[in-house]
Amino acid sequence: MSKFAVILAAAGSGSRFQTGNQKKTYAIVRDKPVWQHSADKFATREEVIQLIIVVAAEDTDWFLQTYGSRLAAMNAEVVAGGEQRSDSVFNAMQKVSKEAAFVAIHDAARICISDGLIDRVFSTARQRGNAIPAVPVSSTIKRSTCGSMVESTVDRNNLFLSQTPQVFSKKLLEQAYSRVGDLSPTDEAQLLEQLGEPVFLAEGCPLNIKITTQQDLQFATAALAVLDKENAVPIQFDGRSEDTNIR
Repeated sequence: MSKFAVILAAAGSGSRFQTGNQKKTYAIVRDKPVWQHSADKFATREEVIQLIIVVAAEDTDWFLQTYGSRLAAMNAEVVAGGEQRSDSVFNAMQKVSKEAAFVAIHDAARICISDGLIDRVFSTARQRGNAIPAVPVSSTIKRSTCGSMVESTVDRNNLFLSQTPQVFSKKLLEQAYSRVGDLSPTDEAQLLEQLGEPVFLAEGCPLNIKITTQQDLQFATAALAVLDKENAVPIQFDGRSEDTNIR
């Protein structure tokens, strides 16, 4: 079985998450901090041999002191983040085990992730060398240069919303980071695109949102109840179960 290292990106400032000085990854949802909801999804998977959590450099000592017992229970390592997301992931890459064939990078703020989604992304990565979850754009897209007036309507055909976890062969991701240059990618797939490497899609889920605002947190709390409900009927999106593969 191919072995995976998981990097949990939790070093963001959370500037749009307005609740005093609290960062979104430390907000409590159903008795657990946001980051732990995401970490728990990977910590018990048989193919995951390493879990690395990246937090802001200024939070590292506090994070270790506050959550030390939880981190030990899931055998997680903590790495200090950098100025940009790519810097943070690069720092974590230096700690990835030589035994890992694949590296998965997941936004800690995406807590509504199902086991089925992880299965799909991991499976596609095994088959094709990399995979990112994505959902087709369903809303009408408008372009505006000033933010207050429509300039044009964008054709939404063949447009997808990228999600995480994004999974890549360790060798390819290391190659991509060695050539990052001046690019400041908002996801790791951009690095492969820069290399001219194909990036493959796996079916994402509309519930797999990234918590950015207080409203997102409220939505995620409700979505967790749906995802966790025992014996729940699979949710249908466009006539497909959340557990089906992209066709």
